[in-house]
Amino acid sequence: MMINEFIERTGFKPTEYYYHAEIEREYEASDMDKDKWCKLWLKNGGIQKAYDAMCKDAAANKLKVDAYEKRITFLQNKEAELTEEVEALRDDRVERINERMELIEFLINSAEKWSATDIREKVIEMIGAKEYIRYKLEHDLNLWELDKELIMKLI
Repeated sequence: MMINEFIERTGFKPTEYYYHAEIEREYEASDMDKDKWCKLWLKNGGIQKAYDAMCKDAAANKLKVDAYEKRITFLQNKEAELTEEVEALRDDRVERINERMELIEFLINSAEKWSATDIREKVIEMIGAKEYIRYKLEHDLNLWELDKELIMKLI
């Protein structure tokens, strides 16, 4: 029997799940015709039994929904915390990069001022030859003979 046939005969509209899980199984286990089976189902308290079972399912589903909502709230809060941590780390990283760049600029300018090749080498070790040369060119600093040799190696 189809669900719409059951509804027409009993006037009761169960959930799809309850119909297929309970009513249809009971009907298929019997050897009665549809009309007799539906009358007997009504007479034996089928509607109350169905309401009770559907209420029990609804309560169980409500508990599941509540648990999922709590989990979602927890995860949303955790996501917000992690987002704050990432932003703080990003800010810290930007600050450290800026401090490093200030230090490098200071070292380059100190090397220029004192003609200190050891400081120059340290700067090249820190930022690489290309960045060192780029900085000197962008800031119109004099190219040393060592710088010119470095440029020739890079070309």
